[in-house]
Formats: sequence, structure tokens, C-alpha cells
Amino acid sequence: MSAKSAESEIHKARMHQYKTRLFAQQKCLKACKREIKNVLSVSGTTASSLFLKSEFEYLRNNFKKSCKLLNSAPKTCPSKEHIPTLYYNNFGCMHFKMKKYNLGVLYLSQALEANTKAVKAAPQGCNSTMYSINHHYQILYNYGIVLLHAGQPKAAFNCLSQAATVYSRNPRLWLRIAECAIGVVKQSQEIEQIQNCKSSTVKAIVGSGIYRKTILNTNFQNHPKKCSAGLLSEDPTPSLTYAALCLNNALELLPPSNSGGPVNISALPAAPLKDVSKLRASILCNQAYVWLGLGDPLQALKPAQELFSLTAAPVNLRLLGSVYAAEALILLNRNNEATNCLAPEFVGAIINSTNCQNKTNEDDASSTGSSPIPGKVPANQETTVQDVHNIIILNSVALYCMKRDLNRAKRILAQHLSTLNDGEVPAQATMLLVYIELRQGNTEAALSILKQQQINLQLPTSTT
Repeated sequence: MSAKSAESEIHKARMHQYKTRLFAQQKCLKACKREIKNVLSVSGTTASSLFLKSEFEYLRNNFKKSCKLLNSAPKTCPSKEHIPTLYYNNFGCMHFKMKKYNLGVLYLSQALEANTKAVKAAPQGCNSTMYSINHHYQILYNYGIVLLHAGQPKAAFNCLSQAATVYSRNPRLWLRIAECAIGVVKQSQEIEQIQNCKSSTVKAIVGSGIYRKTILNTNFQNHPKKCSAGLLSEDPTPSLTYAALCLNNALELLPPSNSGGPVNISALPAAPLKDVSKLRASILCNQAYVWLGLGDPLQALKPAQELFSLTAAPVNLRLLGSVYAAEALILLNRNNEATNCLAPEFVGAIINSTNCQNKTNEDDASSTGSSPIPGKVPANQETTVQDVHNIIILNSVALYCMKRDLNRAKRILAQHLSTLNDGEVPAQATMLLVYIELRQGNTEAALSILKQQQINLQLPTSTT
């Protein structure tokens, strides 16, 4: 074979590899499978071809076969790619998809170490070689996402903040950084609550004998002082103020919700975003939560109202929008409007309209290969909707207590608790029941509930 012919074969193999990568990013599995056959026929079972075939099986959710292909790949490659770095990175992503997050963290940490060794061993002064070998920020991005799902938001925040210096045009990355900051704040609040409270309902017991007093826990969540949008700090620290800034960045990078035409938003190092409806809903949901946590209900009301009006958003996020809108309206002393947001008719309309929209777009979603945003829309969506519905009921009970309609609040709470098992009763429901009993003068009943931590409630027989 002449040198010209050999060079032609090399270029042909590379062309098939590039086309395979392109189809894989677009999730065109049929075209990707066809090109992989061409790659194998031209170049044989090289490391590059086996890695591409492994990625194809990964996209088909055939993880066992994907792992087998990775393990069978040669440990050296004639190209400038560093095999150990790619090997550990791909295994980390695979375990992430299998929901084995701790194993994903282990493999991706090894990928970072392998990448550092490869960069140190690379010849200095050759930019093209360094560019093909150094995958530091791509791995850092994957590492941060897996750490977030593994319940380590602070470590994930540090990784994703570094990745944001390179991928600053990725709106989903800014959302993930905000979620990390929220997770860090939430963890610190839970630790503080455990240290300061005897239980989820009883804060302390003081005195003895006839002077013995039970002090109830009144803080289920710490609310920071009010912070306006103009006071946001740009320092990358995991706080709610920085989370609000990240969410603003994410929303600014999305096209207007009323803009028509095709969408093609950069999301490096991942493929471009073709559908941003679920991403927009996640951003709005987090915005409402953050502004409520910062004590600014007026800022929280706008994203919450926009969220539950998005028919293309998942039903669980739209219901959370109604919850956050109701809480913001209560803090603004607009209780009648808050009642409308929690009304069964309003909640039912949200669920029905979302179900109709999902049935309409079901064929389009399956044909384009679109999928929910990782980490925000769980696979078991019905359970999530039920959890949000439980929150709506408890908030409705609290709202009727504020209106001093205790009998109606007690009746709704009784109906709700009759559907739950003893171990499923949340602390908020216990506190609401204790509050109602105390307001109605039933001190002994309230103490009995606190002592037993069990709720045996009968429907009220009379109303006033």
C-alpha cells in the first residue's frame, strides 16, 4: 500500500469517527450505529472505535455492554488521547447514569488524577498536544454534577464554580451551582436544628412538677434577613444570595419564553439545548425558593406565578410554583389570593392541563430523544407530585388557621392524616394539630399528641 493510499485510509477513518461523535451528540442512534460499523470496518478494534461503540451503548442505556467494551479497549492509542483519563471519566458517567453516585465520584476523582499526570508528562510548548490531552474542565464539570447527586453540595460547588470560568455560557451549569449553594445552606440549617432542638416538634422541657413546661419548636427553617437584588455579592460562596445571582445568570442566557422558532442554546461541555421548557421551569422554581429564603416575598412572587402558568413545565414543578406563590402572598398579607393558589380546583386544573400537554408532546419527545433534566425531574414523577400535594394540603390547613377557621382546618387535616401511615406523618402536621388543639382549649389532647408522637384524630362532629 502506497503512502498516499495509507494516508487516505487514515483520513477516512477519522471522518467516520467525527460523524459518529456528531450523531452521538445529537442522539441520532440509527445513524450513529451505521457510522460505528463503518469505523470498525475501516480501522478495526482500536481504542478509539471501542470507545465510540461504548458511548453508543451508553446512549442506549446498555451499561453492562458499555462497561465490557471499555474494559476490552487497548490501554494505548496511536492518537494523542490519554486512555486512562477517558476510561475513568466514562466509567464515572456510567455509574452516574446507574445512580451509583459514590462509585461515580471515585472514578471521576481518578480521572482528574490521571489527567493531571498526563498534562505533566506532555511535551511543553505544543498547544495542539496539550489541547487534546487536557480534559480538566470537562472532568471537573462531570465531577461536580456527580458530587451534587451524591449529597456533597459544598465539594460540588467548588468544582462547578471552577468549571464556570470556562463554560460561562451554559445556563444549566449556573442552575447546578445555585442548587449546590441551596444544598449547602439546607445542610447547615438541618445540622443547627438537630443541635438546638430535642426533636422535630419539642425544643426543650423546662421546670419540674406543676411548673414543668414543654417548649415547642417554632423554627422548621431559618429565614435570613431580607436581601434585595441590588445587594447581591459576587463572591463565589455557597449562600442564598449567590444562588440568586447564579439563577439570574441562567435565566438571562435563555431566550424569552414567548419567542418562537427553533432553540439552539450552548451548553458546553454537553450538546446544545433544543428544548429549554423544563430548564426554565427548574430555574423559576429555584428562584422562588431562594427569594422566599431571603425574606423577599415580592421578588419570589413573580417567578412563582410564571412557573405555574407554564403549561410545558412538569406538573410537580408547577405545583411547587403554586405553593411558593401562596407563601409569598401570605407574607404580603394577601390571604384571599393565597387561598385561591391552594384551592383544590386550582391544583386540579394545573394537573389536568399538564397531563394534556404531556400527551400532546409524547410522540415529539420520543422521536427527538429529549429527556428530563438530570437531577430535577425524578423518574418516579407520581411520587413527587404526591409529596407536593401533601405540602399544599398542610399549607391550606395553616392558612385556615391564620383565618381562625379552626374547625375547617381540623377537618381538612383529619381527612389528610387518615390517608397516611403512622411513620409518614410529617412534623409540620403534628405541630398544626397541636396548635389547633391548643387554640380550642384541648390542652390534654395536645400534650398527649406530643408524648406519643402518634395521631389518632376523629373527624369533628359539629361545626361553628
